[in-house]
Amino acid sequence: MKFSISLLAASLATADGSAWGNLRRHLSYEKVATYSPGSQVTDHCAIDRDQRALEIELARKTNEAWENAQQIYLQGGNSKSYALITLSEPLKSEVPKGTKV
Repeated sequence: MKFSISLLAASLATADGSAWGNLRRHLSYEKVATYSPGSQVTDHCAIDRDQRALEIELARKTNEAWENAQQIYLQGGNSKSYALITLSEPLKSEVPKGTKV
């Protein structure tokens, strides 16, 4: 019994003495059709929606439509990643829009 416990402890130990070895989180990402990607790629898959929105705006042939198309091109519409956060308390100072965090 002592031998099997020692063997188990030795197999879990790493060079730095950690008892957990190389355990890592393995996240799963949303499937694309039947493909299981190894990283988050679903926002890239929505580029066809951006293309369609660009075509619709440009077909209108107005200055407003051109500006809308530029914003879709520059900022993304469906294919650009974004995050929405809810703060539990107000910020201590103002943060300008577009600040990278």
